[in-house]
Order: sequence, then C-alpha cells, then structure tokens
Amino acid sequence: MADGDAPLSPDAPDADAPDEPAPDAPGAPDRRRFLKVATCALGGGLGVGVAAPAVSMLLHPVGRRTVTEAAEPIDAVALAALGPEPVRVPLRARAVRDAWSATADVPLGAAWVRRDEAGNVAALSSVCPHLGCAIAYAPAAREFRCPCHDSAFAVTGERQRGPSERGLDPLPVTVEGDRVKITWVRFRAGGRDREPV
Repeated sequence: MADGDAPLSPDAPDADAPDEPAPDAPGAPDRRRFLKVATCALGGGLGVGVAAPAVSMLLHPVGRRTVTEAAEPIDAVALAALGPEPVRVPLRARAVRDAWSATADVPLGAAWVRRDEAGNVAALSSVCPHLGCAIAYAPAAREFRCPCHDSAFAVTGERQRGPSERGLDPLPVTVEGDRVKITWVRFRAGGRDREPV
C-alpha cells in the first residue's frame, strides 16, 4: 500500500469488475425468470415428445379386442367336394392378432368334413380328445384312428374303443351358397366333458 492510498473496504466496488445491473435493477429478474421458464418448457416439451410414443406403444392393446384364435368362420371347402366319406381340410386363419402383433395366414389345425345321405354337413376336429394326437381316417374300416394310443372313432365321431373318454369334438359348421365355413375351436384334451381352451 502506498501512503496516499486508502484501504479498500469489502463493500467498495472493484474498479476492474464489469458493470452489472444490481439484482433490484429493472430488467434483471425478468430475464432470469424468462430463462428459467424457457428452460423448463423446453425440457418438458422434449420429455413429452419422448414419453408420448412410449406410453402409446405400451397402452396400444388396452381396450382393444385381442384374438388368439380364429374368431370367425373359415372358408374351408366347396360343398360339391363333400360326400359320405370324410375329407381332411386344413384350417388357416387369414389373420390372428394377439396384443401387439398380427400374423397373417396362420395354420390352426384341420377338420374332417363330410356330408351325410340327408345332405347335412358335419365337421370333426382332427385332434384326438385323449391326448391331442392327429387323427387319421382308415377308409377300409370306415373309422378314425389315433396312432398314439389306438383309440378308434366312428365316421360320425362316436368313440368305439381305446383310452379316449369321449368321441371326436364337433366343430361349428355353416353353409353359405356352395361354400362350407368352419369355426375352429380347440378343446381341452382328456376327460369326458368338452371344454374349449
């Protein structure tokens, strides 16, 4: 310190400091408040922009009907192709939707379809009601046979012999014009009662 210099007080302004408006000067709080609001608005907008699609994707199946099997009749076969001998018809759904995904042309199973002498059309599931094996038709014996446990069923689906406790499961059939439509239903294997799964 030189002799003529006065000591600096802690409250004295520094000569080298730039001129800043005092906190109570007009304009200073408004600018700070604007910057705070603008920063929060920008962050909130970005947060909503990221969260909205994610929430939309997660809630997409809520309130919508989901399908895990064909809910409508499947156009299976021409009526003219049917006679007293059963015909194996594969059943494929045009589309199956389950929550977030949809799959086109899905194989569901098969049905044995026949038309009796009176013209009535009947469809039987090709799944054995005992343990779910695929049923085959033996034309010489005019019966359905399960290759897994030797169950046998009449052409009309009644149980003839073997460990199966019930006959073949019938499937709902509708005839529209010259086409036969079948609704696929999967039944629980085993037991005497037909219980859709």
